[in-house]
Amino acid sequence: MRTAGFYKKAKRILKLAKKPDRSEVFLVIKITVVGMGILGLIAWLIRFVIFVVVLQREY
Repeated sequence: MRTAGFYKKAKRILKLAKKPDRSEVFLVIKITVVGMGILGLIAWLIRFVIFVVVLQREY
């Protein structure tokens, strides 16, 4: 019974879904690239701060 209910719900959702147009795809790509850039910058800053702290302890 559970799988039949799941398939009914999945079928209903797929009927409501639509294929994204070109502008929506590019918007998702832009948001993803910006998010990855921000995460990369944060990671780089953390590594830089750790590097500076470790370097100061050695001298």
